[in-house]
Amino acid sequence: MSDGVESEQNLIQKIRDLGPWHQNIAISETVSTGGVFSVSGNLERAENDGISLLNLETPYKNMMGMIYPDGLGGKRVLDCACNAGGYSFWSRDMGADFCYGFDVREHWINQAQFIQHHRSVGQSDRIRFAIADLYDLPRKKLPKFDVTVFKGIFYHLPDPIHALKIAADMTDEVMFFNTQTAWGCDDGFLQVSMENTEKLMSGSYGLSWRPTGPRVMMPIFDWLGFRSIRLVFFRPYSNIPNLGRMSMFVARDPKLLEPLTQFQELFATKD
Repeated sequence: MSDGVESEQNLIQKIRDLGPWHQNIAISETVSTGGVFSVSGNLERAENDGISLLNLETPYKNMMGMIYPDGLGGKRVLDCACNAGGYSFWSRDMGADFCYGFDVREHWINQAQFIQHHRSVGQSDRIRFAIADLYDLPRKKLPKFDVTVFKGIFYHLPDPIHALKIAADMTDEVMFFNTQTAWGCDDGFLQVSMENTEKLMSGSYGLSWRPTGPRVMMPIFDWLGFRSIRLVFFRPYSNIPNLGRMSMFVARDPKLLEPLTQFQELFATKD
């Protein structure tokens, strides 16, 4: 058996040992975190500790490429609740100058650091991963970022508006925002709930809030100084009972989101 084959087999075994996974991330020309489990990079929730394994690289790069057609050269990217670090790696692939990814769960940061150490496709340097709580970020005295990924975290926080303001105050240009939503009420509310703090895909506080749709987020982002919102998608219902999902880009300068013409413009002010 050659060293190369043995090395790949060891890599695959380590990926299995580090499961469950939520992000399919390419590590080499032949190995990805999802590809270890299926050709498509998908995995049934029941086989993955109830966690969905998603292919997110192409849609992220396509949308960021529309906003920044020349790439992310010179940009700093903040990856909140970074999971296995996919958005940080893909941002570096697009030329980002520096990425800072953090997550409150050690499990995900172990995955991100493993990928960073072994990744031979794309860029893995100039990225820092840390086990951290978003509410503690101000004490870290980090420089500001141009782009922030705020995905899969809003609905795990006991005080999501304060948390979103922390991230917003660190963001100079664009935020990619994605969250679960609650249905059963008219759009315009945050719905309170409790969650299991022990589950990997849950928050660490127990108390959580979900928006009932995109409209409730409009005055919040306006208050935070983001003058343009483009709704990427809003699915009021999902395969999880009583829950939906939405995704949007928000920007301080409305001109930055003008290329996203295929997405609904919720508002854009020119002042």
